[in-house]
Amino acid sequence: MKAVILAAGIGSRLNEITKSIPKSMIKINNKYIFKIIVDALVVAGIKDIVFIIGYRHKILKAKIVKEFSDYDLNIEFVINKDYSTTNTMYSLWLAKESLTGPFISLHGDLIFHDKILLDFINSNKGNSVLVDKSFPLDWDDAMKIIAHKNELKYMSKQITLNEMDGVAIGIYQFDELGAQKLFNIISNLISKGVVSSWLSEAINILAKEITVNVFNIDNDNQWTDIDNLTDLEQGIRISKEILSN
Repeated sequence: MKAVILAAGIGSRLNEITKSIPKSMIKINNKYIFKIIVDALVVAGIKDIVFIIGYRHKILKAKIVKEFSDYDLNIEFVINKDYSTTNTMYSLWLAKESLTGPFISLHGDLIFHDKILLDFINSNKGNSVLVDKSFPLDWDDAMKIIAHKNELKYMSKQITLNEMDGVAIGIYQFDELGAQKLFNIISNLISKGVVSSWLSEAINILAKEITVNVFNIDNDNQWTDIDNLTDLEQGIRISKEILSN
């Protein structure tokens, strides 16, 4: 299995920090966010990693290369030159030539316990989305899901409290067939000019064609995405808890 890390965005809500560096280069307890993600992938046995980079990509690429110079990894870089006008769906599509088999996709601003990823990969659920069933702290921005019998029906930030069955963390996995269908869906959307959508839009369509499973975590909320300063504070706390375990 390969992994693709979506790290092309600007991170505008952290402007005081990200005006000079990409969001995934923020340090959490003296460790880059991208390194926290890659170290978790290494624990899970994944060595083939594709980074989708865009904003300040030269700085990020150089730092990644330096950070993992002593690692036994195969790291590939894909540049999204249109990072300011596109979103995660388009970024993933740019890596389609490198993702012809099973792969796991991760947002590049995540802090999480290694065990969350390991359990997800070992679940053997094929095409699936990693979900936290807890009430989201950042309600408006959370990518909520609706599910039935642990199968995804719909994902959206606009889903209400009464409708939601959990929050998509931003980690997804696809088998070979799922990957092919997903990229076909994305290609069709892009051909129609849809380039600024989240990856969730394509996954919603995929879930109507094949089963997309829901895998619920059970790790006491030991994860967060870093979108704002409040998230950053939570990430620091979570990182300290992870290191103490």
